[in-house]
Amino acid sequence: MKNCYYFRTQILLIISLFIVYDCCLMSNKSVVGKIEHQLIKKDKIFQQARKYPEFTVNGKWTFSQDQRPNWFAGFTGGELWLVYEMTGNDKLRRRAITHADHLLEYSTLDNTHDMGFIFLPTCVKAYIKTGDVKYRQAGIKAAEMLAKRFNKNGKFIRAWGPLGTSRREGWMIIDTMMNLELLFWAAEETGTDSLYEIANAHAQTAMREIVRENYSSYHVIEWNPQTGEIIEKRTHQGYTPESTWARGQAWGLYGFANAYRRTGNKDFLKTSVGMADYFIDHLPDDLVPYWDLDLASKDVLKDASAGAIAASGMFLLAEVVNDENIKDTYRTFAEKITQSLINNYLFTQSQREREEGILLHTIYNYNNGKGVNESYPCGDYYFTEAVWNLWKLKGNDL
Repeated sequence: MKNCYYFRTQILLIISLFIVYDCCLMSNKSVVGKIEHQLIKKDKIFQQARKYPEFTVNGKWTFSQDQRPNWFAGFTGGELWLVYEMTGNDKLRRRAITHADHLLEYSTLDNTHDMGFIFLPTCVKAYIKTGDVKYRQAGIKAAEMLAKRFNKNGKFIRAWGPLGTSRREGWMIIDTMMNLELLFWAAEETGTDSLYEIANAHAQTAMREIVRENYSSYHVIEWNPQTGEIIEKRTHQGYTPESTWARGQAWGLYGFANAYRRTGNKDFLKTSVGMADYFIDHLPDDLVPYWDLDLASKDVLKDASAGAIAASGMFLLAEVVNDENIKDTYRTFAEKITQSLINNYLFTQSQREREEGILLHTIYNYNNGKGVNESYPCGDYYFTEAVWNLWKLKGNDL
């Protein structure tokens, strides 16, 4: 018994020393270095699990039981590419390639609009980085599958549900604005005009029906898929049908900035600017939004992921506008939001014993009680992208 107690004590001591060493090592790293360190640890957890991550619970990752990729499946691979660009660490490049290789067989998924989220940060990025045509082919196939979800009657891309099924057949959501880039890219890559036309038509419909006159936004539009008439405007993740879900607003300002970049349509730019201004006008003092922009109270939870998405979107908006004053405004807000996330929402700020994510205090789905005040892959990715944008401006000073 004495020997058992001795060995148990020694094991606990060794574990404690490793924790102390890891903390000391972390404290001496740059922001990018801290993200790199946590990202590698996170990717090892995902590779060992052999499942797709969903969100953390008490700081520990939970996983999907579905063998098919979920909408988060591309984000870790995307983070690896971004941090590789900031560090030059070839381990990250190799890990990113592994993610892209794994997704190759899923380019014909027919159950989701999230093909851009899945394939842009992984296979398309791998093609850009390596020139290997297998990644190009996967990206193009994924774009073609996304195009099949286009409803000609309402001129929108169906959000959810397998093709050929009727449940939610007429649902359109603001999130899809972010997946249009896959169609724009594939159209440019192949010369297929129909892919461009579908992306442009969906953006036009979203601008007209999802974005309100004051540039706030709905989350969901339900259409009659046979007639193209609107049945209802509602929410799925916001506070009420008429409120403005923070992450949805961020998707919009980012997505319309990109639609303008791809089309040159100034109405898209005007919409992105209006949505960005609405977002900024509803920010609290630390510039990280409450999970719904219509809520404002010390008791309301923040959604740091919405802040990260908006910051990345504002970096893009600053790139595409010509007016120098407007450019400076959005770049400044993008920098300030990103810096607030670094200072107050990075995993190093956690007081919990275990923290496996990168960005804290995010909300995956408040209404369903999933990933509330935790981490999830989307938040980690867009935070890393915001840091990458800031790094491009500041370099090694970050």
